[in-house]
Amino acid sequence: MYRFFAGNESFSEKSVVLAGTDASHICTVLRLRVGDKIQVLDGKGSLYVVQLADVKSKSVKGKIISSEKVNTESPLKIHLGQSLIKGNTFDVVLRKSVELGVETITPLMTERTVVKSDGDKKIARWQKIAEESCKQCGRSSIPKVSENIIKLDVFCKQRSEADLKLMFWELESENGLKDINPEKKPRSVSVLIGPEGGFTLEEVETARSHGFQTVGLGPRILRAETAPLVVLSLLQSKWGDI
Repeated sequence: MYRFFAGNESFSEKSVVLAGTDASHICTVLRLRVGDKIQVLDGKGSLYVVQLADVKSKSVKGKIISSEKVNTESPLKIHLGQSLIKGNTFDVVLRKSVELGVETITPLMTERTVVKSDGDKKIARWQKIAEESCKQCGRSSIPKVSENIIKLDVFCKQRSEADLKLMFWELESENGLKDINPEKKPRSVSVLIGPEGGFTLEEVETARSHGFQTVGLGPRILRAETAPLVVLSLLQSKWGDI
């Protein structure tokens, strides 16, 4: 069955209404009809099987015929601060990060970021990409994409309460992730990953002043779009659900 997300305002006791692009997709792309069934997630851990009762391009109404609790979310809450990178590679990182269970994604404007600063116009599209990726990989909640592109020091302040704070830096040669062994298993981790040119020394010192530990990723320099996927995979393997 096709899967969709809907907010609280879309649900009543025995029915759900989908509007906007979801309704248009159901009607004109998928060409579903009255009587067909879809799955609808509320983003809070409940999955509903819905039988379509009224299908129009601007509004689709369905009857809830069953529900169950689902949880495909990682026990490790990862907050990714990812510097903007060129072309459509940020979109790729976003999609794959969702598949790898990230909790939040914050686009960063760092000193060596070469992307133009008009990215705020892309936030709505990035959130839509996150939602579509959730449908594809079967997540029960949609990760939150920050409403604004922010600077590194702001991210460090916002995520200061994380159990673990890591900055992945290509010039760090002494500490790898295998060397990070907190006494208590972390439930949340804030992660900083730089752009094509990496972080400056000043940015490293700023992050360290907020309690971030610098971590290397081995002897080879990874591309900006490769590093976050490696990092998320390693974190999920060590403390998450992979």
